Amino acid sequence: MATMHAMKGLEFHCVAVLGITSSALPFAREATSASVDALQHASDLLRDRCPLFVAHTRAREVLHVCSTGAASGFVPQPAPQASESPSEAAASR
Repeated sequence: MATMHAMKGLEFHCVAVLGITSSALPFAREATSASVDALQHASDLLRDRCPLFVAHTRAREVLHVCSTGAASGFVPQPAPQASESPSEAAASR
């Protein structure tokens, strides 16, 4: 077990990234408001996204991303499976 920051340069067969919620990433309390400074806001979001990218790219074979509640906007939502309707897919998330 390690933090996202400690993973740089390492590789693993399987990586689980836990707690990637909208309240955890981006670090909203530390981000400059876009209405105050749009360029700094974009830079703040990039700063928050980079460790997540590092954590995700440490997996050689399997990556699990888990969260409870609202998922972070940094993590794309899975597409609904062919057998699911969009409302069924939303209910299962």
